[in-house]
Amino acid sequence: MRLGNFILLSVSAFASSFELEGEDGNLSPKEKPLIVAHYMSWFQTPEFSGSWGFWRIQRDNIDKKYWHEPENRKDCGARDISSVFYPDIGPYDSADPDLCEYHILLAKLAGIDAFVADWYGPDPSKEHPYDNIGFLAMKKMAEKMNFKVMICWEDRSMFPKFSPGVKSREDALDRGREMLKYLESEWFSSPAYLRLGKSPMLTNFCWGDPGDDISKPFLSAAEWREILSSSNEKIVFVHDYHLHRKVNDFTPYSSVLPWGCNYHGRDSAPEFWKLCDENIEKGDFSFTSGTVLPDFDNRGCGGWHNHETVCKRRNGDKFRANWEEVLKHNPALIHIPTWNDFNEGGTIEPVRQGILQENFPGEGYGCRELETVQTYAEKLGKIKADKAALKIPRLIYSCRKLIQKNAPENKNLPLEIDRSVSLLIEGKTKESEALAKSVNASFPDSAKSFDLLTDSLLQ
Repeated sequence: MRLGNFILLSVSAFASSFELEGEDGNLSPKEKPLIVAHYMSWFQTPEFSGSWGFWRIQRDNIDKKYWHEPENRKDCGARDISSVFYPDIGPYDSADPDLCEYHILLAKLAGIDAFVADWYGPDPSKEHPYDNIGFLAMKKMAEKMNFKVMICWEDRSMFPKFSPGVKSREDALDRGREMLKYLESEWFSSPAYLRLGKSPMLTNFCWGDPGDDISKPFLSAAEWREILSSSNEKIVFVHDYHLHRKVNDFTPYSSVLPWGCNYHGRDSAPEFWKLCDENIEKGDFSFTSGTVLPDFDNRGCGGWHNHETVCKRRNGDKFRANWEEVLKHNPALIHIPTWNDFNEGGTIEPVRQGILQENFPGEGYGCRELETVQTYAEKLGKIKADKAALKIPRLIYSCRKLIQKNAPENKNLPLEIDRSVSLLIEGKTKESEALAKSVNASFPDSAKSFDLLTDSLLQ
């Protein structure tokens, strides 16, 4: 069954359609679920793009006790960023190709198939000036490294706050159709864009219920259908689910994805799974999607002025419990919120050990959460877990920065690191590490102690 440009596929057909190494660069048959990680591309550094972006949250509607200034240092030497956690490589710029390579290497080693960008549209806004720029850089690197990217389209992006010309809901739909044309030309056309067979996959973030005017910046199923039916592509649309919403449709969409907030303070989401089971194979709703939440701690951004929410990681037990619960339902799509939302603390990207913010402490977890992803990806038959290999991408990233700072004229060292990357992707971890270490050893210790604005080598 197909309604508009939404697609209905049988559950078994979907679950047997995943492998990223197809001849056409799309998904080809394999009985393995997709694992995707929600990705924030709004981070900046003055060195790279002239701003601290979302590392510095200083908004008038947020109590100043939650304001942070990355130009300042904590007693531990770390920059004062708007997060309870500190990235292992320090604050970074989302559009830095070295950063994109680092993240993709880690994701591949963990068994993650794609990054799903939180997307507010192609045009910069006051609140989100860099998101599309940052993820375009990720797309470019994904094309080079045979990785996948996907868009999570924010409903709000089609309404006045982010689209100033919109005066009515019909205007919002026109804006949506305009943005969809951009997605088709810039994103869906890329060999790195995630597809189910020949169809691009798309999801959304819709925090509230739809309304009759533009005061409610969230779309109904009928409105989404109007927008997506204008595409020349047959889009596989996965809509989000929030327990607090009054309206949670299932049947109009290819699948429905429970957002991480459904797991705040608990390890299961029975309300969602009950509706999922009741609606599967009705209408367009045809395959199961699940979410595995590592944590949530938005004290780093003052709860965006609304309220603080803290979900304890419990030394990683929270994340593992969510994996166990979701796998009981045989999902075809597994979503991790998030890879790197440092402002809200729901991260799996490697972070420094210890406490960053003394006033609202969150214990740094190192590589533990990626090791958990590796463990479950191996159980699903996607990869062979290698925890030690997760340390190599940081070494490669640091070497890139060492070369740029100390030997920019050297043409051979970058080629050596390129070779280290290739070896790592081929699974030759010992050879990759040895080569990267040899490059690192070619620089004196005094060079390795310098402090880039990205802090990539801060000890």
